[in-house]
Amino acid sequence: MKYYAHYDRTSEMRHLLAEHLHTVAQNGQQFIPPTVMFPSLENRDVRVLAKIIMFLHDIGKYTDYFQSHLMEGKTSQLSSHAHISACFARALAEQCLDHIPSLEKHVWAFIAYLCVRFHHGSLTLKGLFSDELWTVLEQQYVNIKQKWHCILKDLGLQENVDFLQLPQHVDFGRWRSDTRHFLHMPQHMKGRLRRDYWFFALNYFFSLLIDSDKLDSGGVLPSAVKTVSATRVTDYIRVKHVGETASPMTERRKRASQQMMSVLKGLEDEQIRKEKFFTITAPTGIGKTLASLECALYLQQRIAELEGYVPRIITAIPFINIIEQSRRDYEAVFGKNAQVLAHHRLADLSFSTEEGEELPLDQRLLLTEAWEADVVLTTFVQLCHSIFTNRNSPLRKFHKLAGSIVILDEVQTLPEKYMPLIGAVLRKMAEYYGTRFILMTATQPKLLELGDRLLGQSFCKPIELLPSHREYFASFTRTQLISRIERKRNAEDFFSLFLDTRQPHQSALVVMNTIRRSKEIYQLLKKAQSEGVLRNVEIFYLSTNIVPWQRSQVIEAVRERLADSKGNPVILVSTQAIEAGVDLDFDIGYRDLAPLESIIQTAGRVNRHGKKGELCPVYVMRLEEDAQYIYGSHHLNWTKKLLEMYQEVPEPLFPRLLFDYYQNLAKHLPMDISRDLWNEAICRLNLEKLNEFQLIETDGVADVFIELTEEATELADEYERVMMATNMSFYEKRAVLRRITTTMSQYMVQVRVNRLVDSQLAEFAARGGVKANFLWVSPDQVDAFYDVQTGFKEAYLY
Repeated sequence: MKYYAHYDRTSEMRHLLAEHLHTVAQNGQQFIPPTVMFPSLENRDVRVLAKIIMFLHDIGKYTDYFQSHLMEGKTSQLSSHAHISACFARALAEQCLDHIPSLEKHVWAFIAYLCVRFHHGSLTLKGLFSDELWTVLEQQYVNIKQKWHCILKDLGLQENVDFLQLPQHVDFGRWRSDTRHFLHMPQHMKGRLRRDYWFFALNYFFSLLIDSDKLDSGGVLPSAVKTVSATRVTDYIRVKHVGETASPMTERRKRASQQMMSVLKGLEDEQIRKEKFFTITAPTGIGKTLASLECALYLQQRIAELEGYVPRIITAIPFINIIEQSRRDYEAVFGKNAQVLAHHRLADLSFSTEEGEELPLDQRLLLTEAWEADVVLTTFVQLCHSIFTNRNSPLRKFHKLAGSIVILDEVQTLPEKYMPLIGAVLRKMAEYYGTRFILMTATQPKLLELGDRLLGQSFCKPIELLPSHREYFASFTRTQLISRIERKRNAEDFFSLFLDTRQPHQSALVVMNTIRRSKEIYQLLKKAQSEGVLRNVEIFYLSTNIVPWQRSQVIEAVRERLADSKGNPVILVSTQAIEAGVDLDFDIGYRDLAPLESIIQTAGRVNRHGKKGELCPVYVMRLEEDAQYIYGSHHLNWTKKLLEMYQEVPEPLFPRLLFDYYQNLAKHLPMDISRDLWNEAICRLNLEKLNEFQLIETDGVADVFIELTEEATELADEYERVMMATNMSFYEKRAVLRRITTTMSQYMVQVRVNRLVDSQLAEFAARGGVKANFLWVSPDQVDAFYDVQTGFKEAYLY
């Protein structure tokens, strides 16, 4: 008799069960780096436990009940397979880990049980046992035991001693009253056996299983990580800037890169094995993106030589626009030698074979969501929500972090309330998984120090790859902060300051804290332009209030105008959307009061390349109480105190201010939110509590699709056609919809739900009867709800 893991009665796609179990176990073993280990589980035992989990995850599919469900569509409680499979996995784990101390052994076996039981859903330790489940398990067990020799023959394990006697170790009569090692194990893991590493182990094994399972079910084979030499980065930089005139900036970049590599090359083999944290503290414009990649590639090479595996490089970046800029650089460095994957909500699903052939769309989606690539570029949101979750889909890629080299760019943009939690988790991932981190910013916050305080532990300081960074800050005299916060100002006051301080030939960046204020300032400047007060100037507007498609156009238009030395100067009015990674270069800047790191990020868009003279001004002022709506009072009060002390702050003093600023924050930062999540979700395994973690607050926010162009209309039509299609498999439809909605999101803005109560906005279903999780502005409503210059209209602002 043939036993199947998957069988599609429509397409007659058949997947043999024995083949599936062997392949999942074999492929999953390839994912495990030698660096993964826990206090009571060495790496070889990690591999043993992982193989048990993966090989037995679908053993329950051998029941007649499941095979009848698969072949004939007969469904009942008895046709389920995950729970009975989990029981066999637990029994084999207890056998194979018998050399581990008894209490710990039972916990590891229970982790195997949890991973297999919930591999089709979300992880939980709640409500595990009810009276009725035992009847189902016992009937399934009898059916499996009766055919056990046939199953072993199908699996090719007739001579395997561990498997021959396995059914005898699945003893429900004993288990249903075993409170010490089974029924009350969740309480024990939260109480007397509490360890922080249960969380990291559970998530790791679960992620390993569901990823290997889904890849094999989707017909995708994982491949070994491929890479290139670190020298490819310097080769690329040379080609990229060929023909350009040498400047002090290019020389600084070159020297900084050489110094970083010199630090790494000076590390002994034992330091390469031991050290897990590195920092790059450097001014904006020093070339951190490519320098960090060069460092990661060198580390990768040394690790491969010393530890026998090639770590994946994962770069996490706060903003999508920076990812696309970095992606072009990464792809140029790696060429066709390695697969570079960009994963964010607006990313396309570009994935091809080594021969350059495009893969089917459903397989591309599968690979993208699994981070199944040699190099991954992603957002902080994707990264953090792959860690702080109990949900199946985002946890798939979690295990790819183990043993990897993770570059965290612009770490100061992480919310302060989560910094202790994130810092603590990074420390533990380094300890248990052997993951290495490169933390990179011009304004290095106390991320690890806060994590150490939460853990109550002392760790070695990270290795600074640019130890002379203060010299680089001191050598830059591109900008200076000029404080004008002595009094509050309204929009008209700001306009007066703007006219008094800006010269007619200067390009200017104006950054406000709220969309409402940014629109007000934009309209004020446009009015002045129409009245001839501002002449020979082009004025642009940028915020999340306009759709991403339009934001890209604005950034590109501003970039072109700034590069045109013969054209009119540019004024860009923006919100914080401009702060990090947007490579624009203005003559003068204006910033509403904000935390110091945000002000300095804005300064990084002024005289960015050092070609506009020295100490180009960035004026900081207070627009009424706008800052209080966005930022915490402690950050603002300390920033005000520093700015009042200095009045004018030239760029060489930025590090000193930032050091004082972060020292103060670290001393006074409330730890309650991070401590609560650490204690409850991680240490006490209340996994549902992880849903409280939101890197970006989305509660009470709705996506609104604006049918702004012909392309938007075509996308909406295609979405409706696919949703109504009946000739596509579930996976095909899901992949096509992902591609469509990714492009549709170029025409979406987020709006506060409470501001939509009295609006005439329709559900998308009003368009053609097809439901969607976003609202809709029809073409004939665009003028009512959307301004082509400033975006969604004020009454409905987010």
